[in-house]
Amino acid sequence: MEKKPNDNSKTSEPRHHRVTRAATAKKERIWDFGVIPYEIDGNFSGLHKALFKQAMRHWENYTCIKFVERNPIDHPNYIVFTERQCGCCSFVGKRGNGPQAISIGKNCDKFGIVVHELGHVVGFWHEHTRPDRENHVVIEKNNIMQGQEYNFNKLTEDEVNSLGLPYDYDSIMHYARNTFSKGTYLDTIFPIEMPTRKRPEIGQRLRLSEGDIAQANLLYKCAKCGRTFQENSAAFTSPSYYSNQPPTEPERCEWRITATHGERIVLNITDLDIYKSNNCRSDYLEIRDGYWHKSPILGKFCGSGKVNDLIKSTGSRMLLTYTTTFRQANMRGFAASYEAVCGGNVNLESGGRLESPNYPMDYLPNKECIWKITVPKDYQVALKFQSFEVENHDNCVYDYVEVRDGDSADSRVIGVFCGYKIPPDMRSTTNKMFVKFVSDGSVQKAGFSATFMKEVDECEHMDHGCEHECINTLGGYECACYIGYELHSDKKSCENACGGTLKQPNGSILSPSFPNEYPILKECVWEIIAPPQHKITLNFTHFELEGNTFYQASECEYDSVTIYSKITEDNLKKHGVFCGTKLPGSITSESNTLRVEFKSDKTIQKSGFAAIYSTDVDECAVNNGGCQHECKNTLGSYVCSCHNGYTLQDNGHDCKEGGCKYEVTTPNGQIFSPNYPDYYPPKKDCIWHFTTTPGHRIRLVFNVFDIEPHQECAYDHIVIYDGDSPESFTLGRFCGAKLPHPLSSTSNEMYMVFNTDTSVQRKGFFASHSTACGGHLRATNKVKHIYSHAKFGAGMYDNGADCEWSIEADRDKNVQLKFLTFDVEEERMCSYDYVEVYGGLDDASGPLHGKYCGNSNPPEIISLNEALLVRFRSDDTVGFKGFSASFVAVSPFGPDGPASDEDLSESAEITPFPGSLKNTVIRQHPGEDVDEEDDDEDERAYEPLYNQRHLNPKVRISVRNEIRSSQAID
Repeated sequence: MEKKPNDNSKTSEPRHHRVTRAATAKKERIWDFGVIPYEIDGNFSGLHKALFKQAMRHWENYTCIKFVERNPIDHPNYIVFTERQCGCCSFVGKRGNGPQAISIGKNCDKFGIVVHELGHVVGFWHEHTRPDRENHVVIEKNNIMQGQEYNFNKLTEDEVNSLGLPYDYDSIMHYARNTFSKGTYLDTIFPIEMPTRKRPEIGQRLRLSEGDIAQANLLYKCAKCGRTFQENSAAFTSPSYYSNQPPTEPERCEWRITATHGERIVLNITDLDIYKSNNCRSDYLEIRDGYWHKSPILGKFCGSGKVNDLIKSTGSRMLLTYTTTFRQANMRGFAASYEAVCGGNVNLESGGRLESPNYPMDYLPNKECIWKITVPKDYQVALKFQSFEVENHDNCVYDYVEVRDGDSADSRVIGVFCGYKIPPDMRSTTNKMFVKFVSDGSVQKAGFSATFMKEVDECEHMDHGCEHECINTLGGYECACYIGYELHSDKKSCENACGGTLKQPNGSILSPSFPNEYPILKECVWEIIAPPQHKITLNFTHFELEGNTFYQASECEYDSVTIYSKITEDNLKKHGVFCGTKLPGSITSESNTLRVEFKSDKTIQKSGFAAIYSTDVDECAVNNGGCQHECKNTLGSYVCSCHNGYTLQDNGHDCKEGGCKYEVTTPNGQIFSPNYPDYYPPKKDCIWHFTTTPGHRIRLVFNVFDIEPHQECAYDHIVIYDGDSPESFTLGRFCGAKLPHPLSSTSNEMYMVFNTDTSVQRKGFFASHSTACGGHLRATNKVKHIYSHAKFGAGMYDNGADCEWSIEADRDKNVQLKFLTFDVEEERMCSYDYVEVYGGLDDASGPLHGKYCGNSNPPEIISLNEALLVRFRSDDTVGFKGFSASFVAVSPFGPDGPASDEDLSESAEITPFPGSLKNTVIRQHPGEDVDEEDDDEDERAYEPLYNQRHLNPKVRISVRNEIRSSQAID
């Protein structure tokens, strides 16, 4: 699919519509000489690679475009088949600054979808975005999914070149009728009904249409005569062969013959009768050993007679160019035939590829191909199959691949293979290998693709560096260690296996290979055991693990250190999970055993950690240390503390009931009922007033809840208000033992009251509070402010921010928004982190006032009606300082004010694969096109019941499935 610049997921500068087709109007987007070099990421399977090649061959078969494996010397610009967060997406046309991604993600690995994505690479935008589309299709905007409306915007004639072709409903680049629909049976786009014809089908993903083919050939100025041959053999002639009518204008024809890797082309010119010019300068037939004008010339012919010698390519491509300018009436032209011949002697210095005839299509019947591979002396031949599908038989008597250790049919057999399982990697013992492929006359399959390379046994040399054992592998070697040891992160040294039981009173723990980087996929467990009635204190002196320095425990999902107190054999109490670079605080065990677990994943490695521990007598073990409430052991001593709502007396041991009013201003934290976890006292009136950054909301989640129950919560209870006092709107009144649902304020303040009577007491509550961005804000004549994140001014904004502020004034007013500071990651199309401002209240269907990033303040914005929507998004990489803005209600515009959407920025466009109803755009480079199925959002109304009563108003909660990206090529 594709997409346009103002999109919060992927953008593309060229647009895909056509007036005929929406081909790019920018000449710099056209691939030079129609050659599109490619690479395929190694994480794709052989079947995926075969699919990509099949799609590329489909384009080649009908056009003069050539997809070729990238040569770094000849091809500075090229495409890379990869898998990115966007799913199906690609840049439209040639970007021109090196590699550019064509992402084939989950659910995109279908032939028609890959052909569609390659259409964007060629330079096509989506058909329905052409400027005159109203003459051909109807866009049903009411049926479009919220937030996806921009995908149906029209492009301008400055962005596309129609090339004079008609609108093509059958184009593989056209949206389907329900693309981005709110429901499967709701049309978002459909052809205009005409009385003279049936309404055509749209959105096919089967093959290129006739219009697609015509458009590509016009866009790349393909020769009007000639064609692409992909068959095993064929015969062809010049256009006017044996015609008595000379051409009315000069002719230039091009035939492109493409075989598979491991095949060569043998050309036979059976008749030649071309006007003879000096050195065949004007009229000639030219044959090149490759795919373009830079390939070596195999021959250039003119005059009359038969060419006796066969012309053979050294590779799998051949290019024939036929040019006439002064041909006389009696000149026949030429006739030729070719055959793709498999097998042969292969001598090379580095590596190469073998493929069955006609790969990735079904191989031909009754074929026998023999390759004799030779590499330099002192090397071996290594063979690695990437895909394999050969007619199956228990004894491989029909179709098969035979590999021998030598250069003849009498050499030792390494293996004979058929079926669908990829054969193991193979290596010869000399510098020669014999590979034979045989097919019979019955069943044909997709065949195989394999790479071969020169290989040396590094383990035979004394400089491999392995301390214990060396294991030779294809293209390299691996070191291994004896039992009881493990490999150091330098991949060569061996060290004692990590973890173990430590009983010394003092000692240290080091991550594997410290101070060097720890190895991947390690799991180590240390248990420090002290004598009874002793505790253990652990202090880290160095800490560097993969992860965010300002981590939450749930974020340490890659590499981590987890610390427990082992209360009993089956009871572990977790102290914390740690990652990043911040030193964990001092940790003291709650028993005489401390357990430390370290794990690393298979990606990023860091220097690890170093920690020292010591054991100490637990003074708290006897009579709670004399403390009335809590006793905490410290090194060589102990400290008493009191429950929440109590204060420690001067004697350092006794606790006295204190005040119960709290001003909470931290972005995150925890609150407890008085005396928690013991029973709360009677006759308590406690207040918590939460305040956070303007433009943000308070979120309160109860983790433990046990308060005297009553049908009307008339005795002990909690009341929560949406504001700064009990005069504010009530969010709920709670009692009993059932956890209240999570509560959120609509402003930056929340007020909570806890009252107890004189009778029954319970355990009370434990709750967590945090800050959530966004919300509904009321604009008045008083200037108010919003900030990008709760820690604005004290730290960078978080990765993965997704915030929306709805700002509403009275109906007879407008909203004025002024940015005071602005520092958001800069990118030309604002595709990574950005701020968008829409007209409207609670969705992005209103006019877009602008999309902003960088460090310059956006212009002042005044809404066209009584509401604005401000949306802030950040990706999963770099964080910046963020922004602050003021808003106020103002009088409406006069008659000279802005009247429509004309001056608004354009929005982005995406194309999903067929059948996708829930598509979300992820960030992408300008000029990229998107087809994706991933993120979906639904909205539900919750009506929590407490003691069979509704005690709070309905709350609307937006649920979003989020995706974590390890990386992106963007």
